[in-house]
Parts: sequence; C-alpha cells; structure tokens
Amino acid sequence: MDTTLEQSYISQTPLSYRRKKGQYFTPPHIAEVMVEWVVPADPATILDPAVGMGIFPRSFNQRMPGTISNWKSYDIEDSFIHPLQSMGLHMYHQDFLLSDWKNLFDGIIANPPYFKLRNHSHKVELLKTFEEKLGVRLPGNTNIYNLFILKCLKQLNVNGRAAFIVPSDFLNADYGQHIKAYLLKHKLLDYVVITDYQVSWFEEATTTSAILLCSREETKDDRVEFINVQSDSEMKGFKEFLQNGDCSKPYGKSFAYHELVPSIKWRHYYQDSLLETYKNLRPFYEFGKAKRGIATGANDFFCLSESERIEWGLDRDITVPCLIKAYQASEPFFTWENWESLKHDNHPVYVLQIKQEHEQHHVVQRYIQYGEEHHFHQRYLTKHRKPWYRPELREPPPILFRVFNRSGLQFIRNEAGIMHLTSFHGLYIHEYFMQEIDVIMAYFLTDVAKDLIKETRREYGKGLLKFEPNDLNQSWVVDFESIEEKEKKQIRELYTNIRQDTSTYRDELLARLNKMFIDILKR
Repeated sequence: MDTTLEQSYISQTPLSYRRKKGQYFTPPHIAEVMVEWVVPADPATILDPAVGMGIFPRSFNQRMPGTISNWKSYDIEDSFIHPLQSMGLHMYHQDFLLSDWKNLFDGIIANPPYFKLRNHSHKVELLKTFEEKLGVRLPGNTNIYNLFILKCLKQLNVNGRAAFIVPSDFLNADYGQHIKAYLLKHKLLDYVVITDYQVSWFEEATTTSAILLCSREETKDDRVEFINVQSDSEMKGFKEFLQNGDCSKPYGKSFAYHELVPSIKWRHYYQDSLLETYKNLRPFYEFGKAKRGIATGANDFFCLSESERIEWGLDRDITVPCLIKAYQASEPFFTWENWESLKHDNHPVYVLQIKQEHEQHHVVQRYIQYGEEHHFHQRYLTKHRKPWYRPELREPPPILFRVFNRSGLQFIRNEAGIMHLTSFHGLYIHEYFMQEIDVIMAYFLTDVAKDLIKETRREYGKGLLKFEPNDLNQSWVVDFESIEEKEKKQIRELYTNIRQDTSTYRDELLARLNKMFIDILKR
C-alpha cells in the first residue's frame, strides 16, 4: 500500500512534536491484519478514533472497495483533516475522548495515541466521565491509549468487531488491570497478538506491541488466544489464518476466560520462563554482593534532619549523610545535589555515628541521656548492641536497590556516595568489575534485567514485591564478560545520554539499551 501521505508528514514534522503527540503510524502489513479481523463483521459503520493519515480506512477500502463512506474518523491534528476529507472520509476535527458516547459502530480499528493521561488538559474530567460511564476508576498514571480502548469497546455494536494496536506494556503493568478486567467481564477479547521480536513496526519507536482483536458477538467461545509473533512472515501466516475464516482450531495458546486473572502480569500466559529464553546468564554473586541496609533499631533516635542536628548542637563529624526512607530516592540517579535538596527541605538525612572519641563530649552525653530517658536503648536491636548507641556502619555501595517494589523494580546509581538504611539493599560490585560499573548500572536500568531478576521475587498482597539480599545474589544477570568492547562503548554512550536526559526521550534511549542487552542475551 502507498504510504506517501505518512512519509510526507514525517518528513515535514519534527520528531519532537510527533513524540509529544504520541504519533506513530501503523505499517501497511499490520493494518491489513487488523482489517482482516473486522471484515467478516460486514460493518455498515466503522470508527477510527485517531485516524492519523487514514491507513485503516485506505486499507479497508482496498480490501472492500466502496466502503470509505462507512467510516467516521476523529483526529485533533490540523494537518490530517484536509487530505482525508478529500478522500471522502467523514472527518471530525475533535478529541474522540470528549465526543459523545451514543453512537455505536459495527467495526472499530485504531492505533490510539501513546502518552500519559496526566499530560491531557482534560484529565480530571475524563477520569470522572469514565467512572460514570463504565464504573471503572482509572489510576492517574494510566496511558491515554487505555481510555481510547475502553470508550471504543463501549461503543461497539452487537456482533461488531474491533482491532487495536497498542504498546504491550499494559498487559503486565498495574494500570492495565482495569482494562484487562473490563475485557474479561464483558467477554470482548478474542486474540492477543504479541510482538517480541526486534523488527520495528513504527518509525523511530523501539517498543514491543500488541494487537488486540475483540468482538461483541452474541455467540462466541469464552476463550482468549495469545499468539507470539517473532517475524513478519509469522504475521503473514496469522493474516492467512484470519482470511481462511476457520477459527475452530487454536492458532496460539488458548485459555478460558475464567483462567485469566486481571491482577497478574499476563506474560505468564504467553511467555515461557526467561531462563529458557536467554543464554549468556550468570548468577549475580559472581559479579557482586547484595547486602541489606543499616538497621538502627530506633530510627527516631538515630536519624536526624538538619534542623534537629542544629537544635541539639551535634557536630557534623558525628552525623553521616544517609538515605533514610525509600521515597527519598525516586530516580535512577541519586546525586549529592539531591541529598542537599532533601536536607534543605528538612527531611531526615543523617544517621548518628558516635565514635569512642566523641563519647565524652557534653552535647553527645546529653543526647545519649535523652535516648535512654525515652527507652531507645531497650529496643530489640539496641539492647543487644554494645554500646547501644553505636549502630553498624559500612561503606556506601555504588548501586542501591529498593527492597519493596510495587510499580516496578528500582535500581539507583549512588553517585552521592552516601549510606542507606533498610529501605534499600546495597549492591557492592567486586573490585575487578568496578571498571565496568557504568555498563552494569546500564544493564540494571533495562526491562530485561528487571524481568530476569523478578524470577526470584517474593510476592506480597496487591502486587507488592520484596527481595531479600540473597534473592538478588542468586538472581541471573547478563554475563558481563561476554559483552564485546565495541558493545560496551555503545552501552556507555547510551548510558551517558540517559543520565543527562530527563525528558520523554529517555524512554526511547532505554528501549534501545534494552534491545542491545536482549541481543547479547540471545546470541
């Protein structure tokens, strides 16, 4: 199919603008698969809620000539309107999410925009409307494409069919639970086609994608099939499967609706253990050692803010900069400036370090007396410590790992070189491998590293994950010694760019880094 319209727009529109708007154009061979799913519904009315340059109407019209007038298409981009109207499309120059909910459609095909809902100017209004219309309370960190899917499906007619192409992350993200539950509750989902191969479907985007094929048929099997597609030829094979129209035999992994659990990561249904997928793996203990953070036994006594330190008259030489709480390090790089900011805002940022030569100081004696008056010396850990007011101390680790994780595993480069309490584990890299610290940290930033480490996770309620130091020591990581020097150079360059870039472009840099490590793990 001719893609002149798309290529012309791409050449004339800055990449930064297209990223901001979440604009990624669907390749023709993918559009054809999605069209093939909807064709059997013989739709008299067809919706594209984010039409772009009209790849779906054009592809559908090529498959079923004379159907352009059946389409109702939405987009907010000025540049798209005139070319599509001249084709005979019914164009609505408005945000589909803010349009009415009354119209029903026999067919829906969509590649919705991809950006965080928090960046939408009508975020609060949309969340309220979706809760009223669907009874679904969406989290504020959800992506906008989830709203497109839900609204489209609400407007899908009986015996209608819908096809969506979206990033596959919602299948395994906390914010995806709501949409998965909705799909199962209303028995709308038929096929999930997951791309786990590194052929880029979208211009200038490195991401795995999923095609969701849905229907609201009155009589249908209560089953969902998950299909892994690893090449364009396999995608062509699935298209031929749809064209044949005989879906009685499973094409992929088939599950009954009642077997699917919305609250868990759906990779369980379509992905084998990563340990069977990847090579070049070694246990982390061969490269470093994870240790728990400092346990004071009485944080109220041992941990101080700057104002508390000044109030007590405690010198800086008996207080050590320290990360006290998990919230204090939320980014992958923790700098001295970050610590200074916490200090300025009067967060607890010091841990007490009373050495023997300090014990006779009047101010120190007064503070120890205060601790004993408040029975801090009788706590479980302190009463087994001699003297009770001298907690363990150790060298700051180069990398920190958050002990409890709910939204995703968090590794932090400890650029500030400070100590930490038990909210974090410290990753101490063996001296021989410290020369590769940037490569090691770059690896821990990637999704594939986190997914491999999750093989040793401990799950708690409501998706909470916890790791003990030995879980990390026994976890599998890439064999850093198998990485070639030219690859290390590329990894370091990406790492430097990620370190310097805090914009949305960081996500694409991380995706490129992830791809590099996947290639290394697969060879």
